[in-house]
Amino acid sequence: MQPHLSTSRLRCSLALVVLTACWTATTRLAAGEEAYPAVVKVTPLLRTTTDNAGQPLVYPRDGSAEVTALLVEIPAGAQTAWHHHTVPCFAYMLEGELQVETRGRGVRTLKAGEAFAEVVDLLHNGRNKTERPARLVMFVVGTEGKRFTVPASGVEK
Repeated sequence: MQPHLSTSRLRCSLALVVLTACWTATTRLAAGEEAYPAVVKVTPLLRTTTDNAGQPLVYPRDGSAEVTALLVEIPAGAQTAWHHHTVPCFAYMLEGELQVETRGRGVRTLKAGEAFAEVVDLLHNGRNKTERPARLVMFVVGTEGKRFTVPASGVEK
């Protein structure tokens, strides 16, 4: 003989199933996974409306759009030199560690597995103070034919 579930236990179980399904659906939708079958794993790395310094992201509107992807490799003990970006740039640390000092905003340590939005129009310098190389992939949302990284002049390194 099968045990009989009480009406309240049945309702509670049904509510739990519905809540779990709703949570799963909203989580997948929020992550942008709705376009993929369930067997495809999509892991959000970055979703932001601001750069690394908290400034709102603003996309260039002065020409043809151009997206550039770069692999940036910084040897142990090396630095990027002071520079600024003129347009939004997004990066993902592949390996290593990088200490990024933003003029007037302090230092932030970025580690392998972290995604971030580079600062725009703020001087910054990345230093690899470790004994291993640091590698990151950078995506630039710029304007065709225009520089997106400008070296600083007269800034102490």
